[in-house]
Amino acid sequence: MRNAVCIFYLVLRALDTLEDDMTISVEKKVPLLHNFHSFLYQPDWRFMESKEKDRQVLEDFPTISLEFRNLAEKYQTVIADICQRMGIGMAEFLDKHVTSEQEWDKVSLTPSLKKSKN
Repeated sequence: MRNAVCIFYLVLRALDTLEDDMTISVEKKVPLLHNFHSFLYQPDWRFMESKEKDRQVLEDFPTISLEFRNLAEKYQTVIADICQRMGIGMAEFLDKHVTSEQEWDKVSLTPSLKKSKN
């Protein structure tokens, strides 16, 4: 489980790095965020255009995605699902502000953690 948690962190770190990079246009960023979860299954996918200080996590993404694909399927399913939901939520709020707790849940792990406790 330790490996799954580590890979989960790195995947979300990469997703967040992409979202935080203000040098990427919204037109380019939205599809990247929407599809980020699918890049976990693409062995050669990497993003070399980031100017963000943590860009190495995007440049070295093939290593992260390889380790992701080596995880048990149950971990892959959870990580990919949360990554997909967070990417969609992040894209929705690129050009608008979060104004409620319900909206915040779209871009955070909170709803996922609540569901997993039930």
